[in-house]
Amino acid sequence: MSARSPLILESNRRTFLVGALVAGGGALGLSACGSGSPSGAPAEPSGSGGALESVTLGLIPITDVAPVYLGLRQGYFRDAGIDLTVQMAQGGAAILPAVMTGDFLFGYSNVVSLLIAADKGLPITVISNGSSSTNTPGEDVTEVAALPASGISGPLDLVGKTVAVNALNNFADVTIRNSVERAGGDPDGIRFVEMPYPNMPAALERGDVDAAWTTEPFRTQILEAGGRIVASPMTDMAPDFDSAYYFTSRATLEDRPELVAGFRGALAQSFAYAMEHEDEVRAIVQDYAKVTPELAETVVMSVWTPRINRDALAALGGAAATYGVLSKEPDADALISE
Repeated sequence: MSARSPLILESNRRTFLVGALVAGGGALGLSACGSGSPSGAPAEPSGSGGALESVTLGLIPITDVAPVYLGLRQGYFRDAGIDLTVQMAQGGAAILPAVMTGDFLFGYSNVVSLLIAADKGLPITVISNGSSSTNTPGEDVTEVAALPASGISGPLDLVGKTVAVNALNNFADVTIRNSVERAGGDPDGIRFVEMPYPNMPAALERGDVDAAWTTEPFRTQILEAGGRIVASPMTDMAPDFDSAYYFTSRATLEDRPELVAGFRGALAQSFAYAMEHEDEVRAIVQDYAKVTPELAETVVMSVWTPRINRDALAALGGAAATYGVLSKEPDADALISE
């Protein structure tokens, strides 16, 4: 690839389920990334006169989580009585068990990872939407890209090819298979290879894989190196498709409902601010996601709304059950707390 696209970088009886999720998604490291208290300063009193509550949120370093950083800057979490610290991970496979053990109170993860967790009996609850599709094929935040030399021009061409995904038997597999089947191809005729998003541009260049399920900013990296979008699985799945949610444990929801409500409210404010200030979104991703100013100007941004699209969730859950990623179709009412 050209020089324009370098690597960017509760109870003991449930413990075995957490371990199984980590093993299934790969060992993904965590790293501290930020705090609501500047320079580690002591928490200030909230607007109601009480001390701020220290809360850790697990995120991944992609453009989709930009509203959280803007919300921190605007003081929405502090106004809700929360001193928020962000902890970074490569993916939800590391965030989910940390929420289960209480190391994090809240986390961000793609929808299928959360459906798998619920399917395995983990006591999680979704408290807010996280990010949604642009509804524009070829201009979505997460899509399948390939270089011209691959000979791939559409979903049907993925049959018999090797596709890089960030996690096996998860979000990418389900949505890509759905796109291929809709195009008239064999959804089982694709070879998936797991690798981190930042490694995908170089893997495409070397010819290690034929295509990559990629998200921003890596999607735009590949396009600027001559790649093209060959499938838009989220828009194929359903209109206004939600790709990720914010979640917590059922224990946290039951024991600390006011904290959950405050966190949810601060997120909603952060989403609204991000939707109205695209220039600030493009500026802040240069910091936490280490996106260059040039790349930040061109990446596609998600749609942010707190509302969860249950019709899209039903379509995704049905596909996940059909392709064997879930044992049964999910119960949205049991999973979502709104």
